Amino acid sequence: MALLQKETPTTGARRGRLRYGLMDLFVVAACGLTFAAVVGPGMHAAPKGPPIALIARDLGTTPEQFQQVADRFLPRCPNGPPTESQKRQVAAMLNISVERLDTVMEKYRPDRLRQQ
Repeated sequence: MALLQKETPTTGARRGRLRYGLMDLFVVAACGLTFAAVVGPGMHAAPKGPPIALIARDLGTTPEQFQQVADRFLPRCPNGPPTESQKRQVAAMLNISVERLDTVMEKYRPDRLRQQ
C-alpha cells in the first residue's frame, strides 16, 4: 500500500500546470515551424551577381573561362560599367567581337534581369 500514494491537491495542480506548459510549448513550436515553412521559402533573395553560365553560353565559351577573363578585366558593379578598353581586352581574350560582347552584356544587365 505504500506504493499507492494518494495524490494531494498540490501535486495534482503541479502536474496540470506542467501538462499545460508543455502543451503551450508544442503549440508555439508548431506555429513557428508552420511560419518557417510557409513564409521562409519566399524570403530567399535572388542570387547576387551576373548569371555567368548564361553569359558564357551566349558568348560561346565555358563559364570557367568567362569567369577568369571577367575577374581579370571587368570591374565589379560598384565601380561602374566596363570601359571600351576593358571590353576590347575581354573580347580579344574570348576571341569574339566587341559588338557581340556588348549585345550579351546588354541582355544580362542587372536592371533588365530584375524586370524578367
